[in-house]
Amino acid sequence: MTRRCEIAIVNQSGRKPELELASVQAVVDAALAEDRMDHCQLTVMLVEDQESARLHRQHFSDDEPTDVMTFPDGAFDPETGRRHIGDLAVGVDVAKRVAAERGRREADEICLYILHGVLHLLGYDDEDDGDLREMWQVQRRLLAKVGIVLEAEPQ
Repeated sequence: MTRRCEIAIVNQSGRKPELELASVQAVVDAALAEDRMDHCQLTVMLVEDQESARLHRQHFSDDEPTDVMTFPDGAFDPETGRRHIGDLAVGVDVAKRVAAERGRREADEICLYILHGVLHLLGYDDEDDGDLREMWQVQRRLLAKVGIVLEAEPQ
């Protein structure tokens, strides 16, 4: 199967988090297929709490580490013929804690965060309850395609 998106994973966390690249690729490609987007690039930075908090403070005026932050781009790379849709900063320490609290695997939680970030890059929003419910429905459906079942949703 042809990849819709070339994904660069940059581990800045100082540890080796659980991560299943095939699941990440499949769920990102599934999201992009629904949006009819092809030939793109995405950078995923895996960061620990300290870096997550720093980025969150710098870009969103919040001192707490968070699950995922999106940084849209849109630049076209003439060498590859791909559009860089953006960067994600994924809080792997947050993922590990939340996965343990909710009885999930860390790899599944990270995959969820990456998908959540990609959906934001595609224009999904979660600012109000209706948008949040819609986003969670899409996430559940796309994650189920790669065998990840979410039991608990945020309140």
